[in-house]
Amino acid sequence: MSETPIEDKMTISDLTQPGQPSTDPDYIAWKNRKVQKALDAAKANPEEMLSHEDVRRQLDI
Repeated sequence: MSETPIEDKMTISDLTQPGQPSTDPDYIAWKNRKVQKALDAAKANPEEMLSHEDVRRQLDI
């Protein structure tokens, strides 16, 4: 198996560039349903919401 020359290898910067938003209607519909479900849950049960501070603390960041 041959090695890829160092100058041809992708960098972290290459792999973390933002992409174009999806135009796939199935994905967009799925994403919108997920967001709406989360918003509905937040409105129905505000006492179960976590603050940003709590989330950061749980993730140790």
